[in-house]
Amino acid sequence: MRFKIKIKIQNGTQCSSRGFTLIELLIVIAIIGILSGVTLISTRSAVEKSKKAAATTSAASVLPELVTCQDDGGKATNSAPVSGRKVCCVTTACAAFVDGHSATWPDISKTGFVYASSSGDITENSYVYTLTKTVDSVVETITCNMATNGCS
Repeated sequence: MRFKIKIKIQNGTQCSSRGFTLIELLIVIAIIGILSGVTLISTRSAVEKSKKAAATTSAASVLPELVTCQDDGGKATNSAPVSGRKVCCVTTACAAFVDGHSATWPDISKTGFVYASSSGDITENSYVYTLTKTVDSVVETITCNMATNGCS
């Protein structure tokens, strides 16, 4: 089967007909499909990397508050942090908060990560908190450590 393209000259007479076969059209469509699939996979990988970077940056933003909280004799929660809750507490149960400290744990829900746990004590510079995310049965973890003043 041929698809014909007719070309007309100004005087109205027809030129020779040329066309594409169905096989040629299917090959072009297959090539476009393969190229778009490769692009989609590359884009998904970039999006996942950007979400991890955003979660790491948000989690690391708490570290300076933990240092000033330590200087003021405060404590941090001994359970998993909660988005929106104040970082600096009077006790590890966070029943009361230290005056002058209004920083809260950042909301990381848009990144797909969740606060998983925390351990240690900010007064000993040993406070560690983790974030996790499960994608396709693979668990990604971000660990923030007050002793190293960073997240990885």
